[in-house]
Amino acid sequence: MYTLLLLKRRVMEFIVNVFTHNGKGGNKAGVVMLKEDILKGECQKKAKELGFSETVFVKKISEKIFELKFYTPQCEIEFCGHASLGAFYILKKTGIIEEGEYIERLNFKDLKVRVEKREIFLEQDSIKIEGISEIEQILNSIGVKKEELHENLEIVIGYSGLRDILIPVKNRKVLNNLKIDLEKIKYISKDCSAVGYHVYTIENNRVYCRNFAPLYGIDEEAATGSSNGALFGYLNTIERYKSDYLEFFQGENYGACSKITGRVIDGKIYVGSEF
Repeated sequence: MYTLLLLKRRVMEFIVNVFTHNGKGGNKAGVVMLKEDILKGECQKKAKELGFSETVFVKKISEKIFELKFYTPQCEIEFCGHASLGAFYILKKTGIIEEGEYIERLNFKDLKVRVEKREIFLEQDSIKIEGISEIEQILNSIGVKKEELHENLEIVIGYSGLRDILIPVKNRKVLNNLKIDLEKIKYISKDCSAVGYHVYTIENNRVYCRNFAPLYGIDEEAATGSSNGALFGYLNTIERYKSDYLEFFQGENYGACSKITGRVIDGKIYVGSEF
C-alpha cells in the first residue's frame, strides 16, 4: 500500500508500508523520487519533515540501475532494508520498472533486487558475524537473565549492510516482556559500533523478533530488513538452523505482526516483502 504525498517538478514523494502481513503491521518509509540532484541538507530537512524512521531518496542512473540514499530524522545512514524494498515497489507501481532484476546502488556497493509479481527481494551485503564480550551489560539493558537466553545460540554482532547486536532468547514470553533501558542500549550500541539490538526467538520454524535502535532515534522498529538479513545469515552458519527459506515475524507485541521473508538465491541471502 502506498500514498502519493507530493508531485513537483523536481521530486515525487510517497509513503509506503513494507512487510505487512494479512493487511496489517508493516513499517512505513518515506520514498522521494528525484528528477535531479538535491543537496544533502535538503534531504535531511525532508526526512525530518516526513518523520519516518527512514526516508529513501531514489535517483535513476539507467534502465536497470537506481541510486538510493537513506536518512533518518537525525542523520544519513548507509542502508535500510525496508526503505529499499519500498522504493522498488514504488518504481514498479509508477511504471518505471516491471518484473525482473535490477541494481540498487549504495555508497558502499551495488546490490541485486528481484522484482516479482507479488514480492520484491533484496540481496544482502556479504554477511559478517563477530563475537561480543559485553554479555552482562547487554542482558542488564533488556532485563533478561542468562537462563532466559536460547540454549543453542549465542549473542553476536551480525552485519548485512548495517551492524546489529543479535540476541537470542528462550521463547516469545521472554521476548514480549523485555524490560528495555534505552539509554543503556544506546551506550552499548555506540560502544560496539552497532545500529542497535535485534532480539529474537525461534518457535515452530518461525523467527519472532524485536528491534531497538535508540542511537538513531528509533526506540523500537516495527519491521527491519537488514537486521533480519543478518540474522538469517547467522542462522545459516549453524547446521541445525540452515534453511533456504525462513519467515520472520516482528512487532507481535504491537498487536499487528509484520512479516519478513528470507530466501537463499544462488547462494546469496535475500530479504523480501509481499506487496
